Amino acid sequence: MTDRKFVDAIFSELFENNFVQYKNSLTKPVNGETDPYARARSSLALLSDDQKMDVVNFLRVVIADTASVLLGTLDGVHFPDNFEGEIQVTFNGEEIQGDLQDMFIERAQEDGVYN
Repeated sequence: MTDRKFVDAIFSELFENNFVQYKNSLTKPVNGETDPYARARSSLALLSDDQKMDVVNFLRVVIADTASVLLGTLDGVHFPDNFEGEIQVTFNGEEIQGDLQDMFIERAQEDGVYN
């Protein structure tokens, strides 16, 4: 069950914390600032509210796909270019790898990330 807790913690951090911060920042009114969020807000301001939310919600797919690549690499089922070998992931001495990517994708599907 430690592997499930690990995946749930990662999922929560990414979607309940990070995505919410992105969404909040990107849906603020345009204010003339020049940081990356402000520039994205200025671009999104050209869209309708529905279109704006389509783009913001697409970030959920980007986040899920990125996490999937990382977890697949830790599981030993995805090998980034020129990087093959055995990775061992443990938590308090318990091996937690092997199904992390599958568990994460399952959770993302349950939460409608890909809809």
